[in-house]
Amino acid sequence: MFPITIENIFIDYSRGWCMVSDDPEDSIDDREQYDVTTWEERTRLDHLAVRASGFIGRWWVFLAAVIAILFAAHPLGAVGTELVQYPWLGGVMVLSLVGGLLIVWYIRRINPTTVSRKALVVTFLLGGAFAGIAILVEGSLQSIIDHIPLIGTALTLLLVVGPVEELVKWAAVRLYAFERSSFRTALDGALYGAAAGLGFAALESSEYIARAVAQGSASDPALSLAVGGAIGRVPAVPLHVFLTALAGYYLGLAKANPESYAPIVIKGLLIAAVLHGIYDTLVTYLPGVVGLVVAVVYVGGIGLLLYKKLSRYQQQAPSDGSPAPTTAGS
Repeated sequence: MFPITIENIFIDYSRGWCMVSDDPEDSIDDREQYDVTTWEERTRLDHLAVRASGFIGRWWVFLAAVIAILFAAHPLGAVGTELVQYPWLGGVMVLSLVGGLLIVWYIRRINPTTVSRKALVVTFLLGGAFAGIAILVEGSLQSIIDHIPLIGTALTLLLVVGPVEELVKWAAVRLYAFERSSFRTALDGALYGAAAGLGFAALESSEYIARAVAQGSASDPALSLAVGGAIGRVPAVPLHVFLTALAGYYLGLAKANPESYAPIVIKGLLIAAVLHGIYDTLVTYLPGVVGLVVAVVYVGGIGLLLYKKLSRYQQQAPSDGSPAPTTAGS
């Protein structure tokens, strides 16, 4: 008989959950290797782990979106409050996105491959939902860095706002669209990236316009406040779309060249984050109309950079839409 010890009680209690199969067809060698150097589904705990992984695999995008929406509850609430009072604000908010919509349409038009409309819509929605995460992270870090004398604001824009926003927009692409079979090339990545950037810009722009109306005085017409807010978003919306399209381009290039995945992805994120931080710094420190003009020219330059990269890709990509050689995105 075995002595009654804590160890034996535990083994007896967990026998049905963790004990290796007693199937006589299993060789002794297999039983010795199981859960040491090999693994297969044998015990109840194994069955539970397999089912849990299957559930997470099917629903993790939905769960991530729900969590992100919870973070975005405050800006969504602010937008909803103003829309209830001024329903026409919805039209102004949509008009502020026209530039970004045209960019997405253009990239879709030049893409020879067939992409999933569902994946585009999901990526757009994830981009908007993840904006709430960016707002929370930026607010937390900004309260610390802004206290640095003279350069605190610039450091926040360059080291926090740019990197955080580009990372969450990139995550909106990586989380869902990247895993779809329709995501094959750098051009696919640029398209899905543009969709994520547009989603992010949609929430940010709507919240910005709603706040402009809410903070206005009673004597200021709501329409003029809304239009003023929308004008301020003219360069910002294309900026988000261009930058995430660039990061998405490199993500697509990385998928086509998996042996260099990490360096390619990091390069794309660094380019997007640095360009974003410079833009925010310029519009923050340059006054009024001057800042707006500089912002438009700067964003136009980024658009030209993206256009040249996509054109170069088109020239080198195979006619069947399969991934182009690595040199196309260097």
